[in-house]
Amino acid sequence: MLQSPRIPEITLRDRFIKQVAAQRVVYAVTGEEGLGRVGSQRQRGRDVTLFWTSRKSAERWADVVASAPLIREIPLDELIGEVLPAISRLNRLAGPDWGSDPVEPEVSASDLAERLKREIVEGFAERVKTTGKVYTLEDGSGPALLVSQFRSDRLVLPCWSERAFAECRIEGPWANMLAVEMPITNFTAKMLTWLDERGWLVTPDHVPGAGVQELEPDALSRRLRNSVQ
Repeated sequence: MLQSPRIPEITLRDRFIKQVAAQRVVYAVTGEEGLGRVGSQRQRGRDVTLFWTSRKSAERWADVVASAPLIREIPLDELIGEVLPAISRLNRLAGPDWGSDPVEPEVSASDLAERLKREIVEGFAERVKTTGKVYTLEDGSGPALLVSQFRSDRLVLPCWSERAFAECRIEGPWANMLAVEMPITNFTAKMLTWLDERGWLVTPDHVPGAGVQELEPDALSRRLRNSVQ
């Protein structure tokens, strides 16, 4: 059983989660043995796969944690949907922003994935509170919509807290769409009401794959109304 982390470790873990969810990428070291890892300080026989929010930090420790090391940039969706589940299946732990502290944070890979999913929604609300803006992708037919991953009979509106997040998705079937800015008040009063009337869902700061968080419009509306009070 993994021991409860100490306050400094919790602080480092939570800062890592917030940073990764905001920048949508994490860095790891890959070498001849796969992703760079070290032995657990707490559980004999278990390894800890290491991740960093900064490429420079990954580069600093590359020669220490892997043979013939290369820096690997892992997008957020790949981290949640592929890398962390694979680490969990191998019974390894995850080490966020590993360094030279006497006791480094070691977390369950599945727990880290779940915390990252929650932070995607929390970060969306925080950024929208600051800017007062929400972004969708639209063309002459209206906003971009997806089929729910969990309910094939429902559609989902992806939306983003930053224009750059939205513009990164302008590809494939959405290649001719534009990122449209909407004030938070209009988004909650009009767009979310429109979705609710149709029984559709919304996915804030949409991450494809296993990282997607689909919410009822009213649930997101309440969160955003609280944000602007």
